[in-house]
Amino acid sequence: MINHRDKGYATLHKIILWLVIFLWFWCSLRIWESLDYSLINLPWNYALVGLAGLVVATFGSLQQYGLFFIKNGWGRIRESILKANFQTSLIAFFVFASYFATKDNETSRLFLIFYISSSWPLLASLNFALPGFFKRVIGFQLINRKSLVIGDSQSVDALRSWIKRHAVQGFSFEGIFTTDDVKPSLVGLPWLGCFKKLEQYLTENKIHQLIILPNNETGNWIKLAAELGEKYGCRILVYNNLSGYFDSRLVFVEESGRQFFSFQNEPLESPFNQMVKRCFDLLISLPALIFILPPCMCLVKVSQIFQSRGPLFFTQERVGLGGRIFTIWKFRTMEFAEKGERDESEQAYPGDSRIFSFGAFMRRFSIDEIPQFLNVFRGEMSLVGPRPYLAKHDFIFQKDFKAYRIRQFVKPGVTGPAQCRGLRGEFTDPVLVKKRIELDFKYVGNWTIWLDCEIIIRTIGQVLFPPKSAY
Repeated sequence: MINHRDKGYATLHKIILWLVIFLWFWCSLRIWESLDYSLINLPWNYALVGLAGLVVATFGSLQQYGLFFIKNGWGRIRESILKANFQTSLIAFFVFASYFATKDNETSRLFLIFYISSSWPLLASLNFALPGFFKRVIGFQLINRKSLVIGDSQSVDALRSWIKRHAVQGFSFEGIFTTDDVKPSLVGLPWLGCFKKLEQYLTENKIHQLIILPNNETGNWIKLAAELGEKYGCRILVYNNLSGYFDSRLVFVEESGRQFFSFQNEPLESPFNQMVKRCFDLLISLPALIFILPPCMCLVKVSQIFQSRGPLFFTQERVGLGGRIFTIWKFRTMEFAEKGERDESEQAYPGDSRIFSFGAFMRRFSIDEIPQFLNVFRGEMSLVGPRPYLAKHDFIFQKDFKAYRIRQFVKPGVTGPAQCRGLRGEFTDPVLVKKRIELDFKYVGNWTIWLDCEIIIRTIGQVLFPPKSAY
């Protein structure tokens, strides 16, 4: 379930960014005019389209807001810069799209560049500073909200680090009641005695919330503790002790009126989200099939005639949604070989003699992937998703990585969360392979249409400036 406090922080963060960037446009305009440079035409137009770009960007770059608080200093700086990069890119896209759409020759492009480039440090600073500001200023109101921890001594000891960390993050722990009448070893919190004394303590003290730690022998004490909490106006937090048994994060779901835990949040289980993603796929793939694929086919075929005679396309079976096998389409980049003449699972490597010269160029700039828009149109793939692998590779990864098949909960993609970060090519480093799969898991559990937009924008950068692994 979403933490409503962190969701509220994220909403405030967005609103402040919107206001600051909108006001900064007018400040930039005043600075520009004071330097006696050429004036800007249609100022309200550019102020609003720049704001619209930021509005779109913040929906995609402020997901999982609460995770920011638990990162170290360098992690926060890195995330703040990445968010600012994405936000500034969309502002630039919207502003210059408006500039060319309106054919506005009277506005100085230098001013637009000045406004956009000066927005970047402002956004990076705010992305870094606002979460800490919220915790320090808004979070102070929670410090006086007194809490009690209730559970057996072993359960309390198991949560020692969590209790200490949250003692400075909005919880004021008054003490511990134990159900087994044994004093826990937790240093820093007073032991208030046996659970039987809880009602007397609540009568004499104002407590805001009870943190209940279930165990294997809960009996009726949890129900009694909940009833006492309701009687004395306490907020009840029940710790999910099942999470300690599993590597995956448990997610609360409801099915037919009954409540369950799941190992994976799945936004694309929603038919509405599926429809949005499918419309997005068709919106981009159809124009690509009509205007991009045909000229590319002609260009590639001509190069193949002179350098490597054989079929235009290369097809191969890959594993897709739900483990189903489908045929992926690519432009052929290697010397033609009849089926069965060579091992298709052998990956390309630097200096691979099987790749002809123009094929190497296509692979480097991902031109060979363009026919996969056919797979997208047919519904076998999506524009964005985990990259599909051969069944042989899938079998290997399934043995080495727990919950590997979670990535098959969604359609495979032409690009994905790993590829847009330069993690592509040969499986040579187990650490990088693990990182690819972890990024796929994160994508499955945190999908939004804005995340797809972000990945596509990142992918364009990877295509224009390919990494070393592009061969």
